[in-house]
Amino acid sequence: MEKSQQITSIIESIRSITSSLEVNEVLNNIVTHALHVISAADAGYVQLYNEETKELFVKSAIGFTEKLQEIKIKIGESITGKVFSSGKPVIYYSRSEIYEGMATISKQNLDYIEDASDHLMLKALISVPLIVKGRSIGVMTVLQHKNRGKLSEEDLQLLEGFAAQAAIAIHNARLFKEKNEQLAEITKLTKTLEEKNNILIKRAQIHETLTRISLQNKSMESIIPELNRMMNREIFFFDNLDSKLYPKKTISYPYLSNEEFSAIIRTKNWPFFIEIYEQREITYYVYPVLSDRVSLGCIIIPLDIPISHQDKMTIEQASSILALELTKQKTQAEVYYKKTHEAFNDMVKCKDDYLLAVKGESLGIKTNSHFAVLLIEIISYSDLQILEAVIHRFISRMKRRLPEQGTLIFGFHNKITLLFSTKQPKEIDALTESLDSLLFRRGNQEEITMHAGISTTYQGIEFVSKCCDEAAKSLSFSINRQKTGIMNYKKMGINRLFLTLPSPEIERFIEDILAPLRTEKAQNNELEKTLFTYIKLNHSISETAETLHIHKNTLYHRIKRIEELLNLQLNNPDDYLQILLAHHLHENFTER
Repeated sequence: MEKSQQITSIIESIRSITSSLEVNEVLNNIVTHALHVISAADAGYVQLYNEETKELFVKSAIGFTEKLQEIKIKIGESITGKVFSSGKPVIYYSRSEIYEGMATISKQNLDYIEDASDHLMLKALISVPLIVKGRSIGVMTVLQHKNRGKLSEEDLQLLEGFAAQAAIAIHNARLFKEKNEQLAEITKLTKTLEEKNNILIKRAQIHETLTRISLQNKSMESIIPELNRMMNREIFFFDNLDSKLYPKKTISYPYLSNEEFSAIIRTKNWPFFIEIYEQREITYYVYPVLSDRVSLGCIIIPLDIPISHQDKMTIEQASSILALELTKQKTQAEVYYKKTHEAFNDMVKCKDDYLLAVKGESLGIKTNSHFAVLLIEIISYSDLQILEAVIHRFISRMKRRLPEQGTLIFGFHNKITLLFSTKQPKEIDALTESLDSLLFRRGNQEEITMHAGISTTYQGIEFVSKCCDEAAKSLSFSINRQKTGIMNYKKMGINRLFLTLPSPEIERFIEDILAPLRTEKAQNNELEKTLFTYIKLNHSISETAETLHIHKNTLYHRIKRIEELLNLQLNNPDDYLQILLAHHLHENFTER
């Protein structure tokens, strides 16, 4: 190619490669036009330096297979690694010179090069650095395999000049790409900020709407339908304090009972999904509503359509309003309980008949009714907040089984007090049976230890104080003896005589009677066990012997020995009463 044609070709090539700012297109143009400028070359490639891996990698190539893309040349490795590090071009005129220059190449890279082209036909090679502002950014290499003519020093100079312009084109294309990426990132960030801003605006709108509802002191019956309207979908709310579902209507979906939901959300602090199968399958999204550690209830959404991000945002905002409303109701109930507790105690302590009647009427009590008092004590609870919620929940459930008129119920600390006031005593028995089932079945479900005691029924408000005393004694007996169910004062029988006796006095009486049967020798002969079995089986010799797995003659011998040790006769009414009483006290008033 004549010099004037070469110059023209170079100018056209430079114009071509600088006409694009797309990196890959620029690189492909560089290799294509380099081979056009250097007519003796028939293959070539451009390698760019990777700052992270510290390696040269092939970005564009002509005259090679895809295997060439696998090459990763380290600085100083082989020909191109040396050209990059030194910044000086090289030319090799024969295959042997080229392989000598490649002496430091790794075996793996050598295999890639030989697989990528017909290395046996290799005749010559020129490699020049790509330099921008005195800093190498890569290497451009051209090779001769089959073309006529030879690569020359003049070709080296041409390629070096071409490479200088090519390096600038690559640098500009890279800058353009970086700016575009930055612009895209800014656009993306702007869009994200706009989306976040829209979310904040929507969140503020939701909060404003819900706050307005809260400030209007609307009830749950109004709040939940408003949420339905805002979300344009059906939602429900389960009030765990009062065991109520809002809105109050029949659910057309498969649904868990209130008790089942109450049991589930006691252990859940975060939103969750639950699937229910009943003829058809339905999935619910459940969002617990909490105050401190207390489960107040949960928002329930049937997922007949998927729940959206905005729905979740509305629920999150609504949960705060609902928690505030329920906490307000709970606080109001606690204030009522406290005032009622004070008024009730004031009435119980009153000795003046006229004032007693006035105080009773202020509490809605008819003075000539039949009265009984039920006391319930929660024994196990983790903290005061949870205890208050438990008290509130049990009172709410009990109220649903009690008549609206004629009962007074309130909680105070860890106790619930219920004053029955009815026209007929039998009504109290029926209510007590119903509450016994409710309290101890539900109590077990909630893993709460509780005890209860109820007084005898009396007519006249003047007996309410006596009812309180009897209920307290029944409750105390139930707790001490670990009885389940409601302990009735009337059914305590003879035990009422010993409730006021101190435990040491009871222990001393038992020991005075039974001590002779508690010596080591007597215990080896199981004399105390024999006596207690004999008493329980109503003096039956055959049943006692069978129960103890002994012969009747052995039993007769033991009974005679027991009488000798106790110095008492079992057939003597006075003696037997002492033995029977010691046995009863041992069974009911001592730790075993």
